[in-house]
Amino acid sequence: MLNYKKIIVVLQVIFSFGLAQSCKSQQIDDIIIKYNDADFSSLKNVSIYPRSIDKFKGTTIYLIDSYLLKCSPYVVEVENSYDSILSIDNGLVIKSCGKDYFSKSKIEEVLKQYKKLNLCLIQVDNEGNVYINPNRSELPIILKKSKNSTPSNINLFKQYEGDWYVRK
Repeated sequence: MLNYKKIIVVLQVIFSFGLAQSCKSQQIDDIIIKYNDADFSSLKNVSIYPRSIDKFKGTTIYLIDSYLLKCSPYVVEVENSYDSILSIDNGLVIKSCGKDYFSKSKIEEVLKQYKKLNLCLIQVDNEGNVYINPNRSELPIILKKSKNSTPSNINLFKQYEGDWYVRK
C-alpha cells in the first residue's frame, strides 16, 4: 500500500521548489541598476505575485490585489506560453469586500506591466514606494522609496544606496 502522506510531502517539496525556481534569481545591485529609472506608476496601489505554477497545464496562478486593502485578492490564471488570461476569480473579493475593486481591464494592465518588469513580487503603495522581492513570493526584501514620501514601515529597512533600502 502507498503511503499517501509521504506522496503529499514529496509533491509539496516539488511544488515549493518549482515556485521558488520560477522567479529568476537576481542580486540587489542588479535590481538597482535595472530598475532605478523604471516607471512603476501603472502599479500604484497594487500588489502582485505568483501563487502557484502548474507545469503540466502550462499555467500560473497570480494573486493581484490593492496594496494594504483589507480585501482578498483576485486569483488570476494565466496560460504561460501566450501570457493570456484564462480566468479571473473574484469570489474571494466579493466575499470579503462585497464588490470588485479592480476592473478586468485594470487586472490585464497590471499583469502586462508586471510581466515586463520580470520580478517575482511587486507591491506599490499609494505614495509610489515600491516593495520588491525579486526571487520569491514572500515578504518584500527591497524598497525603492519615493522621493515624495517616507513609508510608515521604513524602520523595517536600512538604506542601501540612494533611495534603495533592504530589509533588516
